[in-house]
Amino acid sequence: MTQLYRTQVLLERAQHESLQQLAAAEGRSMSEVIREAVAHYLVERDDETRKRQTLTTIAELAQIREAIRLESGAFPDELILNDRAEREEELWQRMGLNE
Repeated sequence: MTQLYRTQVLLERAQHESLQQLAAAEGRSMSEVIREAVAHYLVERDDETRKRQTLTTIAELAQIREAIRLESGAFPDELILNDRAEREEELWQRMGLNE
C-alpha cells in the first residue's frame, strides 16, 4: 500500500456535510473521497500546464517561421505538395503498381 501522510484541512460546513454524505453513500471514508478529488485536481492542473506550454511553443515557432519568411521570402506550399506527389508517383512505379 502507498504510504499515507496525515494532513489537516479545514472545510466549510457545507463542504464537510457533502463529503460525509458522498462517502457514506459510496461506502468509503471521507479520506478516500478527498484523496480521489485531490488526485483528479492534480491531473487536470498538469494537463492545463502542458496545454499552456504547448500553446507557448506553437506561438514561438510561428514567430520563428515569420522571421524566416521575412528574411528569406515566402516558400510556396505548392512546391511541397508537388514534391510529395512526385515521391508518391516514384514509389508506385518502383512497386510496379502504377501501370
